[in-house]
Amino acid sequence: MQHTIDQHVSRIVYSPSPGSYAVIRMNPVEMVRHLDDPQALLEAQAMRPKSYLVYLVYELALPFPDQPWYRFEVQPIATSLRLEDKARGITPDMCIPIFPNNSHPSGREPLRPYPEGLFPYSNCYHWFEAKAVNVRVRARPEEFDETGAVKLNARSRIQMQRYWIEDGFRLPDISEDPETKHDGIDSSEVAASGLSEPTLSSSSHNPCEDTIRSESMVAARAQCPTAFDDDKSASMISSGSNTLEDKSNHSLEDIAAMGIFSGPNDDVELIPLVDLWISELADHLPQDDIPSQFEMFAEFEEVAE
Repeated sequence: MQHTIDQHVSRIVYSPSPGSYAVIRMNPVEMVRHLDDPQALLEAQAMRPKSYLVYLVYELALPFPDQPWYRFEVQPIATSLRLEDKARGITPDMCIPIFPNNSHPSGREPLRPYPEGLFPYSNCYHWFEAKAVNVRVRARPEEFDETGAVKLNARSRIQMQRYWIEDGFRLPDISEDPETKHDGIDSSEVAASGLSEPTLSSSSHNPCEDTIRSESMVAARAQCPTAFDDDKSASMISSGSNTLEDKSNHSLEDIAAMGIFSGPNDDVELIPLVDLWISELADHLPQDDIPSQFEMFAEFEEVAE
């Protein structure tokens, strides 16, 4: 009954909430307009970007009102089982269905977005080691209406992290460098989905850190359940903590280029500028039209070039 009431409460925010599902579409014209380059503008106008279903993993900088855009790490949502990669030991069952989809080869429990019943797609999955990307979400004068938004609460995010740890430990040991091994797992190959990949580039990652982080969250939630209320503040605290831990592995040069209020600033021009919709997802992207994540990557590479 509470969900039924909550979903009708108006919620207007100037920056979208991490942990939510959203539809994005690249805006190549606005991405190049300021360059005063007629050729770049013509090429941008010729593009026909598609809309994509994504999960907002992290907000990569502290948001403030009246910014032109907000920087996020997003992870594309798939409409099939995990694409197999035999060389890396990745199998089709290394994925998690998103309710109301409950189809999985080993009967894995689906993630349940809340408010329950508002996620409009019945064929969607999170993929293990799905490539995450950074995007700049264009601000809106009318801001973002999250009244009909759907997201993962703390319990579902912990559930997802546990599945990724389980899948990570199933990967074969393919590393010959003992310094990159962690209990028989190659840290460069085991990335706990997009939850810990800050950029498109590959990076070394220790799955043990995720185990510690996940167990810490469980313990903290048991001690203080109200600290994990499903609002934007709790999501930002959780995501911000993870982001800072991940950044600690970067070089001093990377840290020097990082501004906590603006995110890394040496590659802004290459980060896709996107329009985003966070409520009534099916109105902006029908289920039968959800494209492959690989189409999204190709679009992003095209506009960067």
